[in-house]
Amino acid sequence: MTLNDLSPILLDAAAPMINPRDVDKRLPDMIAGGLDAVLATAGAIEDFRTTMEDVAKWLEIERSGARKIKIARSVADIREAKASGKIAIVLHFQGSDAIEDELDFINVFHACGLRVMQLTYNARNRVGDGCFEITDGGLSKFGRKVIRRMEALSMAVDLAHAGPRTALEATEVASRPMIISHANARALMETPRNVSDDLIRAVAASGGVVGVCAAPFFLTKDGPATLDMLIDHAVYIADLVGPQHVGLGFDFAEENEEDYVYFGYDERYIPMPPWTFPSRIASHAEAGNLESSLRTRGFGEAEIRGVLGENFLRVFEEIWGC
Repeated sequence: MTLNDLSPILLDAAAPMINPRDVDKRLPDMIAGGLDAVLATAGAIEDFRTTMEDVAKWLEIERSGARKIKIARSVADIREAKASGKIAIVLHFQGSDAIEDELDFINVFHACGLRVMQLTYNARNRVGDGCFEITDGGLSKFGRKVIRRMEALSMAVDLAHAGPRTALEATEVASRPMIISHANARALMETPRNVSDDLIRAVAASGGVVGVCAAPFFLTKDGPATLDMLIDHAVYIADLVGPQHVGLGFDFAEENEEDYVYFGYDERYIPMPPWTFPSRIASHAEAGNLESSLRTRGFGEAEIRGVLGENFLRVFEEIWGC
């Protein structure tokens, strides 16, 4: 048996709750839901030093070997983690503020294991405008340099949270596949955090993947969100560009009013927490519901494997080279 003969990889491309402080508390849900790999948010809008403190804690967890997790720097690492009964942690930044104005800081984080980085979070930074900026000024000159450096280091560029113009300009600059780790189709649910058909097509044309997101306010404005609504977005994107460009980026979160202010949420689009995630996919513990739901909606077995994780792995292998 080869590693590729194992059951499908289940990968969450947006896991902000998975951090060194809370990983012990979150592991039971991930195991219950059959998670094999997560992109754990190791930084967002923090500066270099603050972010490096979090990265250092992950590296110490790795060094100690006390938990059944593996910091994954390659697709081979992810598959090996699954084969050995561990959960793969891919270090992911939800924004590029941690590099400050130093391109070489990207080298440092890459050396520490960072493999995926968003260009922006909700607001404007040195790279470009976030999704909640009114002006949507696009990608900066520095942002273009950031993309080129990330590609030189074989890091995945993530367009989640970017403003529409910033994201589209990034696809024009890029020479490798780009991803959107967690967002839904704006055609089905109008909100600046969801993405246009034009951007979905551009990401697909690059060879990339869009991770559909379980955040309830990206699924519905009226009434409770459901798993079927999440599948609606997977179906829509698959019909638009092909199922090989669909993945999962759940974005489960437990935040309070202080977090709400800190991360710059906009009350026009995101309500004050606490938030209720969709029925039947309210946490990692229910991630096992995805496979049967995709099958019910007409996805074939190979397509289901792709959506659950193999589509992201295909893109990461192309970008990371291993």
